[in-house]
Order: sequence, then structure tokens, then C-alpha cells
Amino acid sequence: MTPSAITRRTLLKAGAALAGTMAVGGRDLFAKGFPAERPTLVVFWLNGGPAGLFNSADAFLASGAFGVTPDNVRALGNGLHVDAGSLGALPAAALAHMASVHFRHGLYTHNDARAAVLQAGARSQLLRMAAAMPAGPVACAIVNNLGLPVGVDASPASEHALGFEHVTRWDHARRTLPPAQFHAIRAAYGVAGKGAAIEDQRSTFAAVETLVREGAGVVFAQPAYTGRHDRQFDTHHDDTGKTAREIMAPITPSLATFLHRTMAMPGRNVVTMLVGEFSRTLPGADHAKGGTATVIGKYVRTGAAGRQRPDGSPPEGAPPPEALWAYVAAALRLGTAAPFGPNPHPGLLV
Repeated sequence: MTPSAITRRTLLKAGAALAGTMAVGGRDLFAKGFPAERPTLVVFWLNGGPAGLFNSADAFLASGAFGVTPDNVRALGNGLHVDAGSLGALPAAALAHMASVHFRHGLYTHNDARAAVLQAGARSQLLRMAAAMPAGPVACAIVNNLGLPVGVDASPASEHALGFEHVTRWDHARRTLPPAQFHAIRAAYGVAGKGAAIEDQRSTFAAVETLVREGAGVVFAQPAYTGRHDRQFDTHHDDTGKTAREIMAPITPSLATFLHRTMAMPGRNVVTMLVGEFSRTLPGADHAKGGTATVIGKYVRTGAAGRQRPDGSPPEGAPPPEALWAYVAAALRLGTAAPFGPNPHPGLLV
């Protein structure tokens, strides 16, 4: 059902179902033009900058850079070619609603590039997005013991009185879920034992899903626990892509489980974004001055906003990171509540 087809009867039924989440602090679900479903943004931060082999693989087919060959690329349509063993191995629902969206910030260092993607000056993009969401029990959660990447302000100014909520323990994640449902989530990701801390890849994904089901607006997490904790995807001299694929390998199964489960949730619009501070350039798998994010959600149209250049840098004319957030806000269907400006990629939405 499209927003224009929503009847008064439908609105009344939805209002009864969502009575506890609608009007708090003036952020009313329908007054802002939201559809009759709750949006959630999940950001999985690939710290250090992932190579474009994952979501712009066709850029390297001619040269064979990053180990890309016709045998390890999957074409999804509308210009999107992904690494077959990682993004290409995700559930069918994700492959049918996946887009690569490029951005350019012109910066080289990790810290500056991270701030350019996750902040608008001194303001947090995560909190800006959370403030545009319908009110709920968790506005903006930062999950696991890795927290925010180095270089990003851990205590930015609040947005509409909203700030970060750091979720590092299971009792921070679970609020109202029945015990059976909570334990089923943990089991789905293979989380064993009774440890209280969220401090590895499996518990991170389980905690993120728990928060989504609790009604969180924005959830941010670093899923990689390989190598240096402050730059896991900083894969210099990895022109074959071997190291990058090894880092992504343990993430892919949990990501597939997460997408399979959350994209099927009724009455919810869960948008998942995988992004880092930049991509890698050749030779040397060095720092690009921009990157390409992968966005997955029920209203995303599969395709590519542009093709990375053969050296791994974003295409000429790629917009700044603010445009990426504008696209994500449109995929969340936040309407006029979103503060990021017009969506630059309307063709990548259904």
C-alpha cells in the first residue's frame, strides 16, 4: 500500500497499534507525513575504509584489480555489481533492494574523513536522523565496546534533546522483549553463554536486532573484530583484495541473518547502511577521498548511483556525504521531517 492509498480506517487501525510511539515532543508519526510503519536506520560502520570490490566490483573487471574476476562478481541489475562471496551471498530480499551510493569529501586522513561522513560540522548525522524519526524508547544507540570510530565526536550537541545511548551490555539492549523472543534472537546469531558484555561480532548483531525490535530509531555499530580495533578495514598494500575479503568473511553470515530477519518484520521499514570513511585506491590500496556506501531497505531500488573509477576512487561529480544521508532519509520515508535536503538519487527508490 502506498501512502496515497492509506485510508482513514487504515490510519485509525495503525494509530491504535502504534499508540505508544506516536506523539512525543511534537514529533508525531503522521503529522510529519510518515507512512503507517515504523522506520529504523541501522549503520554498520566498516572502520578503516572498505575496498570498492564489494559494491562496485565492475570497476575492476577489466584490470583484475582487487582480485576481481568474472567468476567472483555478481551482477544484480541497474549497474550494480557486487562481490559474489560477500554482498552477493545475502538473502534474495536484500539483493532485490540494494543500492550503492557514492560520495566525495576530498579528505585523506581517517579521522577527518570519518568526521566528514558522520558529522555535519559539529553536529552528529546520526542524531540529526534520530531527531527526524517518530519518537520511541531508544532514539540513537551506539552498540558494543568499540563505540564510535576515532575522530568522531563522542559527545556532540543534542538534537531535539536527543543524545547517544551507549549499549555495551545485554541489559542495555533488552527493554521490553519477552524472554523467549530475546533468547531466540541470541540463538539466531549463535551467541552462547551468559556473558553480560556486547564485545564480539555475533553479540553485536544480536544486540542490534534486539534494539530494532525494541523500536529504536537509529542504531550504529562496528561489526568487525579483526585486526586493529581502530581501523579494521585499513588494508594497505592489499591490491589483490585478499585481506579485505578475509575481514568481511566472518561478517557476512551474521549480516545475512540480520537482513533475513529484519526485512521480514511487519509494520517496519528497516534500512541498513554499510559504510566506512572512504574506499581504497590503486596502487597500494591507499585512501580514496570519498567512498561508496551500500544501502539495503524495502523501498530501495537495486542499482548503482555511479561507478567507481578504475583506480577505486569515487566517480567525478560524486556529491558530498550529506547527499548520502538525504538518500537514506528518503529510503526511510521520513518526508519533510528529514533535514538533509532533497534526495539526489530518486531513481534508486521504489
